[in-house]
Amino acid sequence: MAGIGFRLQTLVSKGSYLETATAYVYSAIISTGPWLSGVLALVVLSSTTSAYLSQADRSFLLATIISVFAASLLVTGGPQMVVTRYLADRLYLKERDDFAPTCTGVLFLMIPFSLLIAPFLLFAPFGIVYRLLTATLFLALTMIWMVVAFLSAAREYIRIVLIFSLCYALGAGVSVMLGYSYGLIGSLAGFVLGQVLCLALLLMSVYCEFPSTQSCSFAYLNNIPKYWDLLVIGALYPLGIWADSIIFWLSPEGRSIQGFYHLFPPYDTAKFVIYLSTIPAAAIFMIALETDFYRHYRDYYLFIQQKGTLSDLTRAKEAMIASVRAGMGLILKVQGIIALFLCLVARDLATFVGIAPQWVSLLRIQTLAGTGQFLVFVMMLFLLYIDRRRATLLTVGTFTVCNISLTLLSLYFGRSFYGLGYLGASIIGAGLGWILLMSRLKKLEYLTFMDQPLV
Repeated sequence: MAGIGFRLQTLVSKGSYLETATAYVYSAIISTGPWLSGVLALVVLSSTTSAYLSQADRSFLLATIISVFAASLLVTGGPQMVVTRYLADRLYLKERDDFAPTCTGVLFLMIPFSLLIAPFLLFAPFGIVYRLLTATLFLALTMIWMVVAFLSAAREYIRIVLIFSLCYALGAGVSVMLGYSYGLIGSLAGFVLGQVLCLALLLMSVYCEFPSTQSCSFAYLNNIPKYWDLLVIGALYPLGIWADSIIFWLSPEGRSIQGFYHLFPPYDTAKFVIYLSTIPAAAIFMIALETDFYRHYRDYYLFIQQKGTLSDLTRAKEAMIASVRAGMGLILKVQGIIALFLCLVARDLATFVGIAPQWVSLLRIQTLAGTGQFLVFVMMLFLLYIDRRRATLLTVGTFTVCNISLTLLSLYFGRSFYGLGYLGASIIGAGLGWILLMSRLKKLEYLTFMDQPLV
């Protein structure tokens, strides 16, 4: 106990537990909200645009939005994790005055993001108006993913939900209105307007919520070498989610849109619809974190800060493990029931969303894969909660590598195997994450104290 008591003195200075872990975990949860909202908007546009756009223009519009969404998530995943960690540390140190200057500094990331989109803007084989609108959409989305971290780290959840609900509804509505008058360009312009408004409202909320006399701060860049593993985790996770889609887009099954974009509509539609089915499980996970796991998690580290006994720590740790198991059981029950229902009504669902009958089996496979992918997400967040970044990196990296390799294998074996690569990768990633999580929780005292610097 003498050694433990000695290390208790140093633990508080680390600043990476209560506020820190909670903030970047909640940021990861909230960041899925815009993506799900975007999926819902795509579903709405897919059905409404058929009234005023030709099949070719409708495919072109959806290909544009899907491709820009994918590109923006892929390039911002890593920076968002690093920025969120920086904000969480500022919350721990009660330095909220640094939020607004950091937000201004983050806006300067628009410069490298602009360089990424510059070749498209200059050389893409489309009209200048279309290229400008697409580039604007890309920049707006990349900044939205970055700025939303500021509000989610401060737990402004209701405000975030209201802003996204309003802007996606407005964007979809204006897209339809302008589409009737100006066709493809008008429809795209309406959607872009909604995203630009969303970014403006998020920025306004940040600067109103965190007033500061400072102008700009780039201190968050110092976190890149320190938390390089978060940068890699943030980059790998969206790559893992999109890898199978990209492989099918570039395969012979992919459909060329205007000789530039590539999609595989049956696969994409099935995947987007299934993402929406995970919303109830995401809500349950959020509630489980707030009401049960976090309480025991907080007690564990408060016992350390208040020089509690080893038996106190063991009791809090066991309660955390029990909470994780109970939460996972509840998530599996709810998402399992939803997945089973969707499998039973797969034929009717396929007809409703426009998937041909020969792809009903793919829809069923994607239903199961979506459940597995959500479990990978849950494992990632639990591991981040206890600050096990290397274990998180191993889980996410395994999921990504397996998705790439197994999807290529399924493509080789033929249509009957499509989707099984994503399903297999999800099962492997979730299983590995669960093993790593349980092993880390069971020896949490050892990991907690051995991570601390010697004094």
